Amino acid sequence: MRFRGHLNYANVVSTIALCLALSGGIAVAASQIDTKNIKADAVTTAKIAPGAVTAKRLSDSAVRTRQLARQAVQGPQVAKDTVGPGKLKFPVYYAVSPSGGSASVSNSPQSYPVQNGEWTQEPGEINVIFGAGDATLAYDGSGSGACEVYFDIRINGQQVGGGNLRTDSTSPTEVSASLGAQPTIDPVSTQQNVMMVQTGSNGDCTPSSTIDSTRFRVLDFG
Repeated sequence: MRFRGHLNYANVVSTIALCLALSGGIAVAASQIDTKNIKADAVTTAKIAPGAVTAKRLSDSAVRTRQLARQAVQGPQVAKDTVGPGKLKFPVYYAVSPSGGSASVSNSPQSYPVQNGEWTQEPGEINVIFGAGDATLAYDGSGSGACEVYFDIRINGQQVGGGNLRTDSTSPTEVSASLGAQPTIDPVSTQQNVMMVQTGSNGDCTPSSTIDSTRFRVLDFG
């Protein structure tokens, strides 16, 4: 009651004016604060609101290798086609992936069809061929003790490698083995490579024996 007795128009107006002056002063003071008025280390990670720092607020080259945590950038963080052979210091990539299908087993050498077996090799590039073969083989019980199928890999007519599949089982057996070739050294000038394969056997496989499939990768270094 004593407080109410002292309230009048002048007191109310002066109080409102004081509040407005103080709030306006705070707003003006806030507008005058910039980075040079902030003490070093005053703004810590805990004081930054989630999502406050976005990509557009970062200056060019602000984030470098040393700012990234270990394993922070992995496969899912790299955009598709961002890192290609041309951007590597020493490019390594698959130049081509030849393959072959089913074929009979012959006692004498015969051509084995290979698809997608052509590629271009540039000067400074080294090619290495890796591969594998699958077959269903059976030994016919003759003198050598096993059924063996041979693969002869050639590049532009020159033998560069091969391999063989073998079984001593007289029942049809699925057999797999690695096939490969020696490195193809970089050419003096651009050349077109053609991969060809020949197959044969030791003559001790049953007539039902077959080559099921082959698959290769040509790995290009340089």
